Amino acid sequence: MTATLKKSCLVVLAFGQFMVISAQGFVPLFNEYLAENLYVIHPAMVGVNLKNARINLGSRQQWFNVPNAPGTNLLTAEYKATKNVSLGLQLLKDHNGYHSKNSNYLTFGYRIYLNDAIWNTRRSFPTKNDNIKEFSFGISVGSINYSIDQSSFDARIPDPLLNANSSGTGYFTIDAGAAYVSTHLSVQLSAKNINITNSQGNNPAGDVNINPSKFKHYLASLQYEIYFNNGWNLEPSFLIQFLEKTEEASMDLNLKVYRLVKQGRIWLGVSFRQNFITIDTPSQTKIANQNYKHFTPVFGMNYDRYLFSYHYTSNLGTLNLGTSGLHYFSLGINLF
Repeated sequence: MTATLKKSCLVVLAFGQFMVISAQGFVPLFNEYLAENLYVIHPAMVGVNLKNARINLGSRQQWFNVPNAPGTNLLTAEYKATKNVSLGLQLLKDHNGYHSKNSNYLTFGYRIYLNDAIWNTRRSFPTKNDNIKEFSFGISVGSINYSIDQSSFDARIPDPLLNANSSGTGYFTIDAGAAYVSTHLSVQLSAKNINITNSQGNNPAGDVNINPSKFKHYLASLQYEIYFNNGWNLEPSFLIQFLEKTEEASMDLNLKVYRLVKQGRIWLGVSFRQNFITIDTPSQTKIANQNYKHFTPVFGMNYDRYLFSYHYTSNLGTLNLGTSGLHYFSLGINLF
């Protein structure tokens, strides 16, 4: 086997593995939602605690000193069109070496108020003096496109598996969910990839057959706000995820501490995640101890119309991502 053929096979195998892992759509593998942005994982949370419009930017990076290291960039935009209707946009890009994935979603949310309290302030977070009680539904329609960057490959040697840097494929997908939000208790339920449709694209390894019924991704989360009279409050929360294709479940246990300050608030928090994975072996027994675990300290602040947050994720399990952790930065602004 020639070196060129070996390289081609490695590219095809890597692309196929990337497709299997990524075909589930945008999986919140880490803790982006803890940057006060539950909309990034729950369609029904579009427009929550919003008066007019809001934009959030986020970037996650691993191995700063390594070229083409894994990373994610995201943008979410929310607009309150009417008292009951909110619209949202999500743009996400995952990159890892030669591979990249671009995901774009449009969201429609409808909110039902259970009392007369309607959010009418530029402040994006609740206090003990608010009386929020609302129920919301959300649906997102998105496109997910995958590609391999071949620009650095040696073009002097013809190879039928390389096609002018246009190798890739894509899908259309639908996510939906519901949420209950109040001053103290909030609950969200979402199902991602309810429907997956193959869009036009080029695939160097041939068409990838996707069974839409096997790629659903279920999420359930809960937060409870505990307010004190001295400007402090606690928020314990959890997130449960289940990936149908791999039968993989995980749980996040989170705790955030907030302190009100002039024109805003600051917060510190911690998050612990454990995946519950079982692996089938040729003897049909299952190995259940291949658990991924990570620990994430969280820092953030709201000041006037602005938001800043920083996370650092460290691996704790036997499945190691490397010696360094993952950095996540988030910036947000409430418009108008």
